[in-house]
Amino acid sequence: MQPYQETFQSKGQALTIRTPRVEDAAALIAYIEVIDQETTFLTREPGEFAQNVTLEKEQAFLRSCLEDEGQLFLIVEDGDGSIVATCNCSSMARRQRHRHRAELGISVKQAYWRQGLGRRMMELLEEWAAAQGIEKLALEVDTQNFRAIGLYLSKGYTVEGTLRHTAKMADGTYRDYYAMAKFL
Repeated sequence: MQPYQETFQSKGQALTIRTPRVEDAAALIAYIEVIDQETTFLTREPGEFAQNVTLEKEQAFLRSCLEDEGQLFLIVEDGDGSIVATCNCSSMARRQRHRHRAELGISVKQAYWRQGLGRRMMELLEEWAAAQGIEKLALEVDTQNFRAIGLYLSKGYTVEGTLRHTAKMADGTYRDYYAMAKFL
């Protein structure tokens, strides 16, 4: 992965969007612990990430991201150096039939919602994907995550289908996801 860094002026402050370093592992674990408490729209229950990921595993993950030219992983820091968002785009280049596709994901701390950060990260992921020759970007989103769905629709993504009972919540209820995609 090529190094990247930019300053993004959100509605509230200047933020730094950059490629992560292995030294960011502990801060990423702490960030994930926070966002898992803030929303039910992510793929984990609160505390689940820290139960399964050690500092060493997160460092190894970051090393693999940095070495993999088939993906883009970025973090966003505030002025204090705290991680406030992440985004990633992973190509399916290892499979001949899926080389034209990539999957993406975004997470943002609640205090930074509605500041244009998600939109900017989407733009960066799409620019990177186009430069890689990727033709189709795909994602899955909780059908109740109206804010994210609105962003994706505004960026030209369409709902390709509904994935029934994809997530089973801690209270025993189920959530459906939309499979969404955009052709570049």
